[in-house]
Amino acid sequence: MKKIFFLLLIFVILTGCQKKKENYNLPLSDKEIEECLNFGKDNFSLSYTEFTENWAVNLGYDYGKGRAILITPFLKVALIGKKAAENNEKVDIDMVEKILAKENDKISFEVTLFGNYPQFGRTVNAKLKYKDKEFSPTYCFFPKFSQVARDYTQIVTGKIVFPKDDIPDDAQISLIVSFKPFESEKEETCTFDFDLKRLK
Repeated sequence: MKKIFFLLLIFVILTGCQKKKENYNLPLSDKEIEECLNFGKDNFSLSYTEFTENWAVNLGYDYGKGRAILITPFLKVALIGKKAAENNEKVDIDMVEKILAKENDKISFEVTLFGNYPQFGRTVNAKLKYKDKEFSPTYCFFPKFSQVARDYTQIVTGKIVFPKDDIPDDAQISLIVSFKPFESEKEETCTFDFDLKRLK
């Protein structure tokens, strides 16, 4: 009886410790994920601005201007590879797949804007335009207070997410961001144009 109990216990422990690999609907294949991670590893010494340059639209450094980065699945995984290389860590592929699965039906941007007073990030409004269609964000977050550059320009960086419904992978899209860079003046609008066909 003890022998049977012991064998059952070992079976439970072994089967309980095995990780069940989940079947995610991923935008990247295993080979593409490896390519992304290698890109991040090979370019880990670049600054964040340099690393994301190919995915960014920069309208300039001035009040009412900004820079937007389209966070594609390739870039998201490449950034994970970059960070792992910087910290001399091994990448957890399961974690990468979970992150990708959450982003599969979304179009995400990281946006940096320049203003003249600390609370200007609270005035941000955004929409995504594709042909004659406009989409509202499902998520839009900017800090309540900005950071101050050496020249006293106020800088705020946030995340804007849209649904990917009805937007093909080769579409040309425009991220339109409106905000008040000066507290007592009119709203300014930044238009960031992206060609999804050109971007990994």
